[in-house]
Amino acid sequence: MEVQPSPISATEMESRLRRIRAMSLDLGFVGKVEYRHVYSQSGGAQYCIGPSVDDDIMVVYAEAFDRNADPEDFSLEAMIAHECGHQRLHRDSKMRKVLTKFPGDALEEIVASVLGAILLGKSESAQTLKWKAAAELTDLGVTADYARSFVADLGKLLRNLL
Repeated sequence: MEVQPSPISATEMESRLRRIRAMSLDLGFVGKVEYRHVYSQSGGAQYCIGPSVDDDIMVVYAEAFDRNADPEDFSLEAMIAHECGHQRLHRDSKMRKVLTKFPGDALEEIVASVLGAILLGKSESAQTLKWKAAAELTDLGVTADYARSFVADLGKLLRNLL
């Protein structure tokens, strides 16, 4: 049997939706933002590209709020920034060129995390996204030192493109 979150009130549901919409707007997301009170097994949020930027969708799931409540896990802000990074990668012509240089889903996840960190500025959530990117690079077989250096260099490159 699939486990799902405990029910919440309509007021809490609306509060969560307002919160994620405000965050995504602050981080530059264009399109529709939805909240679904289910566990998705996607990590907490998902970017869905549409036929145009106005048709793009960001879906935030219940586990994003569960994870946000755990100080050892990703913040809601970091999850939303990561998804905003995906949108930038797909919608900004300069960023699309980066995708051609770093093809593949694994590398897109890394670049989206670094972009999300840039969008967050100097914050704990930004640092968490940089660590996430470095950890994903080590999963690909590079050393931790190389991963840290690569993330720093990639951040400089992306900042120059924004």
